[in-house]
Amino acid sequence: MAHKVAIIGCGRMATTIDDEVANLVGTSGLVLPYCHAGGYAAVAETEMVAACDVDEERLRNAQRRWNIPRGYTDYRECIDREKPEIISVTTRPEQHAEIMLYAAEHGVKGMYVEKPLVCSLEETDRVAEALRRNDVQLEFGPMRRNWAVFQRARALAESGELGEARAAIALNGGTPCGGHVLDTLLYLLGDPEPVSVRATLGKLSPADGDTTNMRFKPDAPMEFARALFTNGTQLAVLRAGLPGEYELALTEGTIRISNDGHHLRARRLDKPTRQFLEHAVSEVEHWSGTERKVRDLVEAVRTGRPQVSSLAATLISQELGYAMYESHLRGGVEVAVPLTENRERWVSSW
Repeated sequence: MAHKVAIIGCGRMATTIDDEVANLVGTSGLVLPYCHAGGYAAVAETEMVAACDVDEERLRNAQRRWNIPRGYTDYRECIDREKPEIISVTTRPEQHAEIMLYAAEHGVKGMYVEKPLVCSLEETDRVAEALRRNDVQLEFGPMRRNWAVFQRARALAESGELGEARAAIALNGGTPCGGHVLDTLLYLLGDPEPVSVRATLGKLSPADGDTTNMRFKPDAPMEFARALFTNGTQLAVLRAGLPGEYELALTEGTIRISNDGHHLRARRLDKPTRQFLEHAVSEVEHWSGTERKVRDLVEAVRTGRPQVSSLAATLISQELGYAMYESHLRGGVEVAVPLTENRERWVSSW
C-alpha cells in the first residue's frame, strides 16, 4: 500500500522548477524530475493525497498539474484530516520550524524539507528533538549527495583505492552558507564530526531594523571557509568563480567532479615518479536525485534506518553554517563547533 503524501507549500521547488532547469539535463548531473511532486509521481510507493498553500491560485494550479485530489490553505487542517505518513515542506523558510514541529507531534513519519532547514540553531535544536522523540525520518533538500556522480565519488573514496580522504574543496564559493556546496563537501568526506570552522563571508544583509548582528536576510555568500573534523579531514570553500567544481584530495590520489556532477575524473599518485596518473573510472549512469530522495525517504520510513540526507548529516551542515557567521562577525577567527552561544541568531535565505 502506498504511503500517503501531502505537499505543504506549492511553489517552484514543490511543483514547477522542472520548467526552469530542463536545459541543464545532459550538461550537468541533473536529471528530471527535479521538483518534489515529480519525485513522488515517479515512485509507486507514494501517493500524493493533498497539497496545501496559502495562495489559493497556486494551490489549484499545483493540484491540476499533478492530479492532487484535495487542497488546503491551513497545514494543520491538512495534516489533521489527511493523516499523511510523509510530507514535503516547501514553504518559505520562516514557516519550516512550526510546520515540522506540528507534523512530528501529529503522526507524520517522514519529512522531505527544502533548504534552509530552519532559520536558527535554536529552531534546529527544537526540531531535532521533536523528530528524534517521535521517530520521524528526515530527507533534507540539497540533492547533490543523491546524484549519481557524487555517490560514485564517495564510493571510490571509501574503497581505499586512492588512499584515505584528507580534504574536500569547492571552487564555487559565493553560494550561501546554507546552500548546496557545504552539504556536498560534507557528503564527499563521509559527514565527519566537526571541530572548528573559520570563514569570511560576503555582504551581510541585516533584517529590517536589526542592529544587533543577530538577524540576517538573505543568507550571506561564502568568500572563504575552512572546517576541521575529528578524523583529521578538512573542507575548504574558495570563491574562485568556478561553479560546479569539486575536488577530493586523498593520500594516494585525487577525485575531481566537473560541470556540476556531469563528469568524474580520478588520478592516482605514482610515488616513484611523483606524478598523478589517470585512474580508470567506469561511465556513470545518471538518475533523478529527487526520485532517489523520495525512494530513500520511503526506505527510511519503512525500516527506521536513516539514509544519506538524514537528520544526523543535516545537523552537521546546520552547525557549520551558523558557525561561519560567528567566525566572520568575530573577524574571521576560528570558532569551535558546535556553537555554545548565539544559537538564536536568525538567518533566512529568502
